[in-house]
Amino acid sequence: MTSLGQELAASQALSEPQTLPTEGGQKRELWRFWFLISFFAALIAMIASALLTHQALRLGYTRPAGLPHQGESPRGSVVDRNGALLVADRYFYEISVNPTHLKTDADRRALADALEKMAGVPAAQTLELLRQYADRYFLRLAPAVELEIGHRILAEQQRLAQEGGAHPLLHLNLTPAPQRYYPEGPLAAHVVGFTALVGDAVWRRGVAGVEGYYESFLRQRNGVGLTGKATATFASLPSSLHRYLPSPAGRDLVLTIDRGVQWIAEEELRRALELYRATAGTIIVMDPWTGEVLAMANAPAFDPNRIAEADPAALLNPAVGTQYEPGSVFKIITAAAALDTGVVTPTQKLTDTGSIAVGQRLILNSDRAGYGQVDMSEALARSLNVISAQWALLLGERRFYQYVDRFGFGKVTEIDLAGEIYGAVRKPGHERWSLSDLGTNSFGQGLAVTPIQMVNATAAIANGGKLMRPYVVKARILDGQVQFTEPTVLGVAIQPETAKTLTDILVSVVERGNQAAGVAGYRVAGKSGTAQIPGEQGYEEDDTIVTFVGYAPADDPRFVVLVKLERPDPSISRWAGYTAAPTFAQVTRRLLQYYNIPPDEIRLGAEQ
Repeated sequence: MTSLGQELAASQALSEPQTLPTEGGQKRELWRFWFLISFFAALIAMIASALLTHQALRLGYTRPAGLPHQGESPRGSVVDRNGALLVADRYFYEISVNPTHLKTDADRRALADALEKMAGVPAAQTLELLRQYADRYFLRLAPAVELEIGHRILAEQQRLAQEGGAHPLLHLNLTPAPQRYYPEGPLAAHVVGFTALVGDAVWRRGVAGVEGYYESFLRQRNGVGLTGKATATFASLPSSLHRYLPSPAGRDLVLTIDRGVQWIAEEELRRALELYRATAGTIIVMDPWTGEVLAMANAPAFDPNRIAEADPAALLNPAVGTQYEPGSVFKIITAAAALDTGVVTPTQKLTDTGSIAVGQRLILNSDRAGYGQVDMSEALARSLNVISAQWALLLGERRFYQYVDRFGFGKVTEIDLAGEIYGAVRKPGHERWSLSDLGTNSFGQGLAVTPIQMVNATAAIANGGKLMRPYVVKARILDGQVQFTEPTVLGVAIQPETAKTLTDILVSVVERGNQAAGVAGYRVAGKSGTAQIPGEQGYEEDDTIVTFVGYAPADDPRFVVLVKLERPDPSISRWAGYTAAPTFAQVTRRLLQYYNIPPDEIRLGAEQ
């Protein structure tokens, strides 16, 4: 976990330093003819033809009982919300043989030489295997060769059989073998996930992303069905989804991810890491009204086509699987609770003396200064820890943690991605909780969140107070039937009036304290946060995690964006207002253009 905090005789967190303005069974399912369309029609025809040829050339051989061998079960395809292909099966041939059919070493050598000539499999390797496992009934010689090579071998087998010969090549078995292919490479890798052999498993399993979460659905063999009434037929879906669907497996996913938005998020994240020399980062874009995740970018990332070459640490999805102390972005939750309960009004001023004792800790503002009488807008714009702590004290521990819970912290969001964790919130009654936690938690220290929790909580403010369940699968397709994911309200975090008031305040925060997050022509709402990183000897002096979270257009949000950067170079800036905020602005600017959203003056004028 990380936080901005400093320990003197007490602890404090860093806020933005601001002097305004700053900051199943073994039988295969029959493939239905009407599925054989478009991209896969020719492929399936070739495979069917090859299988028939293969069976005709088996020379009366029957596999011994107890030694069945089937190719790996096909898996469904995955496309983005507009039909762009993100995951599919590519078909190869697995080459195997029954070594007991090769009676002499000359036969083994002839087969090895022929396989090297036709498929490039080293003859020495094949010969060694055939000699070593001469008493076996099954031996895999090549796990995956291109279809063209397989067809060449099948054609040669057919020629030899027609000539009435007894060439050892006739003993080869070719089995269609699907393997996962990710056409976009690293794009959305943490959302898509990957497959791998797990433990003693014979078949690959989905172990991350939607590949992992929807493993039981995507597998053709023994796959689960739709968990409810189908809401549409495949034919009723937009034509853009027909290009790559349905797949041969007949079990497919349509994601909420927009490839274009994902591209923007990943490009701007790469740019930010380079510009601020940060070590890692996350950008999430969400539709606040539905909970649909439009983009989820992380760096470092990986190429699921080359999973064996990936850094194991990069395989974890930090957007859902890592926690951190959020710092001052959490002040928007404290402010929301204070406004919603009425313990503070938007214009009510509290006195900031620059320090306040809460429990056994002395809380200070990051610049050690006091600003006198300040209202909520100024307190958030200046990111004052002292005022945030006062809001929490006015709320009291019961109400404060009630709202922390309402906004979804300390529990999973229920997003449909493998590997989500809870975060960490100590509450009254916990053996390690003390009154000082109430003060420090108010500005994002001493508790931990995940990026998906933080962006989802902010979305609840953007949409008028409803905490939604975030999700990445828009629809599941099975045998021509479609089941859409329905937006789910997990609870009401705050009242609509509170959300509107807080939105106006957060617009002021951007205009007065986080101008780098602004986009000309649009009202943007948001807040920055900087958090120090704890080490063995306490918080590190300069290393920080910076976050900015906000939404636009403020009056009718189309998206919520969270930017999180880890360890920006302190010689450039360690503050969110100078790193995460401008990155947020660039992402938001491009999204407004991508969605063709006119500037407020034009858009609102046209609505009147």
